[in-house]
Amino acid sequence: MKRLFDFECQQCGEVVEEYTEYKQTSVCPSCGGLTVKLVSAPQIKLEGITGSFPGAYDAWEKKHINRLKWERKRNGE
Repeated sequence: MKRLFDFECQQCGEVVEEYTEYKQTSVCPSCGGLTVKLVSAPQIKLEGITGSFPGAYDAWEKKHINRLKWERKRNGE
């Protein structure tokens, strides 16, 4: 499975993106020099103040409220 990686040229310093399968080096399209794979962090976006996914908290809250209603009804409150 091919993935997108960033490679930096050791001669000219250009950073290029390439779809490849886990190889560590490549060839620079500008100067023909050796490029080395860079380590990069994935870009993800978490929502909300707590940093959790909003759908998960909303689902938990809805279950919790429904459970409390059911328990109150069962206890005759």
